Amino acid sequence: MEMNFAKNIAYVACFPRNGWVEVSRDGVQARQVQARVLYPMMAVVALSAFMALLYNEEATLTGCIQSAIIEFAKYFFTYLLASYVLTGYFPAVVKDRQSADRANVVIQYCMAIIIALNIIDNLLPVAFPYLRILYCYIFFVAWKADAYLGIKEEGDKKFLIVAAALVLVIPIVIGFCLEWVLV
Repeated sequence: MEMNFAKNIAYVACFPRNGWVEVSRDGVQARQVQARVLYPMMAVVALSAFMALLYNEEATLTGCIQSAIIEFAKYFFTYLLASYVLTGYFPAVVKDRQSADRANVVIQYCMAIIIALNIIDNLLPVAFPYLRILYCYIFFVAWKADAYLGIKEEGDKKFLIVAAALVLVIPIVIGFCLEWVLV
């Protein structure tokens, strides 16, 4: 059965509660999302860094290559770090291999939404500050994954807040550090 990841991600982004139900119904596996969605989106966000050559006359090929490296690396390492922290330090949520897989799917879908916003931001010819407000929406998307992860109302919902915070903060920190080192 061929899954439509784009439909699922859009559904999770627009209707988080029902979107996570659909993801659960489809039996989405973290390895599939990683191979078919997350890594290709990281490549696209890196390629979108070259749009500056079209819009900005001060942009150079070297600068765009550095930006592409930073864009890819910050999301690649975000996934590794967030996955490590969230699956290793939340035993109440991540009890076995299946719950670890589901936690990784939540991380990957949240990252896919963040990366999609970053791609849109890179494609726009001018800065659009209101787009950055949508990054905070990831907290709502992650919060609605409680049923998908099997977290009860009185359960450990800290996991959801930490997941959203890590997906937002780690790329900023890594991007800042890489820009400081490369530029």
